[in-house]
Amino acid sequence: MARFSTLLGAMYHKLGFRRLFWRVFIWFWLSSLLVMFATSFVIISKYSSEDYAKRYSNDVLTQAERIVWRYEQTLVPQANRSVKLKNWINKKENRRGHLMSMLIMDDTKQRIYHYRLNKVKPEDRLAHSVFGPSGRSYQVFSKKPQAPRIYTQLMYRFQSLQFVFIFFASALVSALLSWSITRPLNYLGSFSRHYANKQEVAPLPRALLTRGDEVADLAQDIEFMINKTHAAATAQQQLLHDVSHELRAPLARLQVSAALIEQKSPDSRHVKQIHNDCLRIDQLIQQILDYSKLEQDNPAQEPCNINALCEQVIKNMAVTYPDIPVTFKADNKAQLNGYPEALLQAFDNIIGNACKYSSDGQPVDISVNNRENSIVVSVRDHGPGVDESEMSKLLQPFYRAGNKMHTNGFGLGLSIALKAINKHHGELRISTPDGGGLLVEIILPRDTVA
Repeated sequence: MARFSTLLGAMYHKLGFRRLFWRVFIWFWLSSLLVMFATSFVIISKYSSEDYAKRYSNDVLTQAERIVWRYEQTLVPQANRSVKLKNWINKKENRRGHLMSMLIMDDTKQRIYHYRLNKVKPEDRLAHSVFGPSGRSYQVFSKKPQAPRIYTQLMYRFQSLQFVFIFFASALVSALLSWSITRPLNYLGSFSRHYANKQEVAPLPRALLTRGDEVADLAQDIEFMINKTHAAATAQQQLLHDVSHELRAPLARLQVSAALIEQKSPDSRHVKQIHNDCLRIDQLIQQILDYSKLEQDNPAQEPCNINALCEQVIKNMAVTYPDIPVTFKADNKAQLNGYPEALLQAFDNIIGNACKYSSDGQPVDISVNNRENSIVVSVRDHGPGVDESEMSKLLQPFYRAGNKMHTNGFGLGLSIALKAINKHHGELRISTPDGGGLLVEIILPRDTVA
């Protein structure tokens, strides 16, 4: 039983019965069927009762006329007619003919026929009049007809072709109604996802905006929100880009001035501090430009060799951090279509952080694993690691672990890496492995959606 319920639950989730389409379809279909059943019940109960009562009355009169005719046509004296009729009633073939309960009296109030009517109360009897072949009047009493079994009649009628047609027609109408409601909603969802993935604003169809209902209002609100969001994001990126470029000019003049001062005072520690600060500002400006470039550029996808990109970064790290041993485990099948420059920036920042926060002699382990639908690049260092409470904050721009504002970094490296990975619809995971340090996993799907 538990396995069956589990199977039903799996089918429920797989078929997506929680979706709005199925909810509208099922409720509207059930409502239409309920209305159909209720209407049919009222109509059938009314007409079936009337039709049954009419047929019952006709059957009583037909049988009464037959009995009166036999009574009058019996060629025996008047005193023996009732005895002959009683003998006829008691015959098995007549009992099998479904004799109806009734009482027949002639115009002298004498009983000529009485069959199973003793237990029927007078108020539960119906009175009829019939005439015999001789013209004599006879009074017929029968019990009132019982109400027909309406549910049997109803189910019988529902087996007819008309009700089968109504059943499937209501299902078709319900499906069309659900589709007409959920189709524009699904389109609006795909429209918003398209903007989130590509940052491109496309106009909504005119027919959707001029429907005149709540869906049209929702479409207009989404279009307005996306236009406003895109305008604000574009202005912010442009401001960031312009400010970064504008800082390059005074920075260059400051470096020239420091160089002129250095010629007169080559051993001045103030001049060295100016050079270090200029270099730091130049690095910050470059990272800001890289971050802005990932937001704005949408180049065409190219074949990416993940092993080659990692090896290129490892060679650069060997020059910058010669005392940090790096081990690399490659996978020959690690290739996908993507954006090589963005991935190179991501690997450079992540591997660079691992080397930066490792002490001399502490190894950095890098591995590329090929999976069925993705490629996983793992970077493991043995440095001081990061507190669990700060894991989720590391990917925020300008955030540094421990809130250290005077370290060599700017808090943009992981943010730039995350932008590059999101551009490939991948995933960046950060965890603390056993033995200390930090483990960063880059999961890149093979089928990158453009």
